Amino acid sequence: MPGRHRLRTPSLASGHPDLSSLDRIRHEHLGWLLGRADLLFAEGVTRAMHERGFAGIRLVHIALIRNVDENGTRISEIARRAGMTKQATGQLVAEFVELGYIRLIPDPDDGRAKIARYSAKGKRLLVAIVASIEQTEDAVSEKIGPTQLAALKAALGILLTSAAPSSSRPATTTLSPRA
Repeated sequence: MPGRHRLRTPSLASGHPDLSSLDRIRHEHLGWLLGRADLLFAEGVTRAMHERGFAGIRLVHIALIRNVDENGTRISEIARRAGMTKQATGQLVAEFVELGYIRLIPDPDDGRAKIARYSAKGKRLLVAIVASIEQTEDAVSEKIGPTQLAALKAALGILLTSAAPSSSRPATTTLSPRA
């Protein structure tokens, strides 16, 4: 039919694919691969944080750390960026406040809203995060090579900058490879 998308996967075209084909397809598509790669990367950063003395950092904290800007971010914006509920985000923020990494300040534009801002201890955490990211990227580079890593980052940068503005926050960093 014109205008309708047709299934392009040959093993599914018959209408009765075997289950192993379904599992293979489900675990080889781009979204699954990106998600697994993101998880592996976050686990590497978390391990590197532990090596740097930040033993209290858990994998779930990475979603918070990734989405709080250095000068502070509204909790509702953190939730939107992380794809989490405001309640779950609030719980993570409260945990980070208790750990001393974040302090909550009133939003000057909206007295009802709070801004999560890194404390002095939180800024030390950010320095360690940057070092942990670099360490984890170096490990990836050792596995796939620096040229492949640079190409991967460039391709993902193109994909992200071409995405609809509402789907993610604007890219504020350069995705070029480190020297």
